[in-house]
Amino acid sequence: MSSTPVSTESTSDPFAALRERLLQQRQEILDMYKQDLRAGQESADDGTEDIVDRANNSYNRELMFSLSDSERQMLFQVEDALRRMEQGVYGRCANCGRPISMQRLEAVPWARYCIDCQELSEKGLLAEDQ
Repeated sequence: MSSTPVSTESTSDPFAALRERLLQQRQEILDMYKQDLRAGQESADDGTEDIVDRANNSYNRELMFSLSDSERQMLFQVEDALRRMEQGVYGRCANCGRPISMQRLEAVPWARYCIDCQELSEKGLLAEDQ
């Protein structure tokens, strides 16, 4: 009778696939941030004396850095989810403590709240803890 090895990864960590997605998402955000930063630096004033060109360069730099603000917010959410995984509280609502559905976590792996509490948060009816 031969024994077939059983994958302990899926049984010991139900969130392994989500962890991989979060790590991949974090790397993509960091790559985008580096690209935006490079683009902002490359559009730096190149010694031109034309006031219109300098104004355009300045505007483009501001645009690149403002785009990275949304990426930074996403990075914070992803890193918070990874931290919750390490602490063993990932998959539980940060407000009510009930489990967040796997379907929701698969759609939004960085979700902090269950659907009900997320709706309350969006309506401004949830006391934010951050």
